Amino acid sequence: MGRLPRLLAPLLACTALALTAAPAQAIVGGHDAQPGEYPAVAEVVIAQTFHCTGTLIAPTWVLTAGHCGSITGDLVATPAGWPPQLIDVLLGSVHPGQGQLQPVQKVVVEPSYLLTNGHDITLLQLASPAPFAPVRIAGAGETGLWSPGTLETIVGFGVTSESAQQPPDTLQQAQVPITTDAYCANAYGSSFDPATMVCAGYPQGGTDTCQGDSGGPLFGHTATGELKVVGATSFGNGCAEPGQPGVYARVAGPELRNWIASEAPDAVDPPDASGTEAVSVSSPPPAARSSSRPAAKRHHTRKRSTRRCRRVRRRVHGHVRTVKVCHKAKKHHARHKTTRR
Repeated sequence: MGRLPRLLAPLLACTALALTAAPAQAIVGGHDAQPGEYPAVAEVVIAQTFHCTGTLIAPTWVLTAGHCGSITGDLVATPAGWPPQLIDVLLGSVHPGQGQLQPVQKVVVEPSYLLTNGHDITLLQLASPAPFAPVRIAGAGETGLWSPGTLETIVGFGVTSESAQQPPDTLQQAQVPITTDAYCANAYGSSFDPATMVCAGYPQGGTDTCQGDSGGPLFGHTATGELKVVGATSFGNGCAEPGQPGVYARVAGPELRNWIASEAPDAVDPPDASGTEAVSVSSPPPAARSSSRPAAKRHHTRKRSTRRCRRVRRRVHGHVRTVKVCHKAKKHHARHKTTRR
């Protein structure tokens, strides 16, 4: 099965811009979040078509995936963000389409996205501060929050199985352990970049992010129970497959954390942050198994898609681009809670 981004695209023709890599998903093997449990988790809707998840990491900044924020196809090396007026950010509700709409004034895609397999993050600057408490990126002194074997929480508005045609009506959450970099490299080969990616999942599969979860948080937990963002959902081979952990942007690692801090300084914990004991899994993931599956490039629906698709040339926003056309789904209003497919 090919590598899939974890972004959900429910357009009439289900078109997706062709990118160099593919991520997007919903939570598989999880359960409903309670009202008010994750007020910083955002529903992100692009052009009333593509559905992602995000995290409020500062009063005016939301973190999501690079493949969610970038409109640029793989024929252009430098990523260009979607026009901010085409992006809806909804916060404060566990039900799709029912959160408070927060207008976006600026879209900043990590500059190295498209040049490499990694760097899969976008920052959305809100027009005004959101009325919810943000969850910041873990600081340089908090690496213990996401060391191998540590249980993390994944949260997203995506589907609950690879074959699902529609996501649930409630935000989903689950827990997965961080794997070693060696385990992830064994699963994804040269597609894995340890500087900008981190993996999480059980060797037997069963719990994972999936379509619609792209950009959503991988939360670490301090000794006092405070949440910190240590990753952002990127891609995976299928959803919840054995030996194929989910891949997340390594936002708490120095490369991505420093870039985020350069754009949104109040979104990152300071280097001297304390209270960072990790909650470890009783049995860390075993050594990596070999995998004969080649990792596929990411594409703009981040990234778990098993739909039959073909590439065609179409005019998009006045430019001819290569796009992917998938199976038909009913057109719906992006903020309607029951029509995402």
